[in-house]
Amino acid sequence: MIKKFTNIFKDTDVKIAYRATDTIFKQLTTKPERPNNPNGIYSVKCITCNKKYVGQSGRDIQIRNKGHIIQIKNCNPKSAYANHIIQNKHEFGPAETTLKLLKQCNKGSPMNCCEQKYIQKYHRSGNLIMEEQTYENTPLYNSTGKNKRIESVIPEKA
Repeated sequence: MIKKFTNIFKDTDVKIAYRATDTIFKQLTTKPERPNNPNGIYSVKCITCNKKYVGQSGRDIQIRNKGHIIQIKNCNPKSAYANHIIQNKHEFGPAETTLKLLKQCNKGSPMNCCEQKYIQKYHRSGNLIMEEQTYENTPLYNSTGKNKRIESVIPEKA
C-alpha cells in the first residue's frame, strides 16, 4: 500500500510523510475498563505466604483464575501459581480475597510489556512467588527509572 502511494506522487511536488501507528505510548496506555469482562494483567495471592503470581489473560480473569484452581485440585500444575501451591503445600483462597486486576490492557505486545513490568515490580519488592520466571536485565523496565539500582561502594585506597 505504501509503495502505491509513493509511486502515485513520485513525479509531483507532494512529499509523503510516514508515521508509526504502533507506538510505546499506545502499548502502555489502557483502554476503559469493561466491568463485566475484565481482562489484562492480574495477580493471585498465596494465602499461606502472601506472595503473588502475576499473569495475563485476554479473557475474563475470573475464568482464568478458575483454570488455576482446577490445575491445583487435579494436581496438574501447568502454571507457576498452581505449581507453587502444590509443591509447597500452601493454601489458595476464593477469588474475592486473592485475585486482583492490576491493569486492563490490549492483548499482544502491550499486555506482554505490562506483565513484565508487574513481574519485575513484585520480584524486586520480594513479593513474587519463587516459581515465576523473572528476567533481571530488562532494558525497557530499566529505562523507566522506576527500578531500584543497587550500587556497591568501594572505598578508595589511601
